Parts: sequence; structure tokens; C-alpha cells
Amino acid sequence: MLLKTDKNSPIVIYVIKGSTIRRFVILDLIIGAGIFYVVKLVSLSVLAASVSSFMGTEGIKRVTKILNKSNVKKKTIKLM
Repeated sequence: MLLKTDKNSPIVIYVIKGSTIRRFVILDLIIGAGIFYVVKLVSLSVLAASVSSFMGTEGIKRVTKILNKSNVKKKTIKLM
């Protein structure tokens, strides 16, 4: 079955960097699973482990964004 396309319809191409995929695998899968199993062993609750895993990985992402923003500001000040 052929897909009918309009001549004026735009083609959208998404490019994902390898570093983004690597960061996702390391942070979300490996660290998230590690946090999950540690909390599950301590609390014996799957719900608490799931929430902790989610909050831990999201917290790490937000902290790294804040640290990267402060590092960028310091670099721009030094260049001026």
C-alpha cells in the first residue's frame, strides 16, 4: 500500500545525537534501575521503589541542567 502525499506537505526529520542516547541509557535505565533495587531492598515496597527511581533520575537531570547553566555563565564572564 502506497502512502499518498501532497506535493506541499513538509518532510520532518529528527536527528538524535549519540550522546543523547548514551545519556538516556546510562541515566534512566542503569541509574534508575539501581535506585529502584536499592529502595526496594530497604523498604520492600515496589511502589516506593518506583517513585524513588522516577524522582531520583528526574532530580539528577534537573541538577545537571542547573550546574551546566551556571558553568556556561562562568565561561562567558571569563571570556569578556
